[in-house]
Amino acid sequence: MPVSVQIIAEHNLVYVKYTGPMKVSETAAALTEFSKHPFAGPGLRHLVDLTELTDLDRDYAKFMELQAKKVETMAGHGIETFMVYYATTPIGLHAASLGKNGWTPESGVVAIVLEDEEHALHALGLPYETIAGMMDKVDAQSV
Repeated sequence: MPVSVQIIAEHNLVYVKYTGPMKVSETAAALTEFSKHPFAGPGLRHLVDLTELTDLDRDYAKFMELQAKKVETMAGHGIETFMVYYATTPIGLHAASLGKNGWTPESGVVAIVLEDEEHALHALGLPYETIAGMMDKVDAQSV
């Protein structure tokens, strides 16, 4: 699946990475799997990596349905959720804009879009310069 979701508990972080085209059905399946995780829920910080996104599903009605499902899973529980969309390409920035603008102020989700990797990590309070460095450290601790 071109979307992966990993909860990194030691950083209170959900790392979402898209590679290839973003399909609403695959994103919905990833959200369903995420919602089953024992650490899933509001209050986690999210890093959504859209740097390898190549296309975007244009079914906006299904996208809005998915957004409503995301609100149920991640927002509206009186706990603020911080989300950083990291994008560097026109299609990634478009997807990031759609994602960011899908959150209402009352949802409790604060979402921003950043084009610089180090800034994205630092905005989340993470002590890394690159996502690869973070993942290497996380993978090394998991062994």
